[in-house]
Amino acid sequence: MDGSPPIDFVPPTELPLNISPLNSSTPSRFPQNTSIGTLLDEFFLEEWIVKASYEGYFAACAPTHCTFKYVTRNNMLYVATSILGLYGGLTIGLRFIIWNVISLYRLIKKRIRSHRVTA
Repeated sequence: MDGSPPIDFVPPTELPLNISPLNSSTPSRFPQNTSIGTLLDEFFLEEWIVKASYEGYFAACAPTHCTFKYVTRNNMLYVATSILGLYGGLTIGLRFIIWNVISLYRLIKKRIRSHRVTA
């Protein structure tokens, strides 16, 4: 199964190779002189019928819940914009927090000094 041809395989010596259908009375959408390549392109299918019945699926399987998973790979542009966005958000957030902490510290320090002076 390594992809090499079998040792005992002998290709046919008479060309073209005529192969008759298993049951020639069965109607087919392919003419009898259709090439194997065309049949392969069509996956040897006479007819493809898709019948999607969500009601039948839920009746047969009776799932308790449904989930949807979307898997994607992140490219360099997504990573770069995420890092820049994170940096910008942290910069603004920390600037706001530090500004308020310093203002609170100065207010507390001012009140402590004013209590010392009055005492």
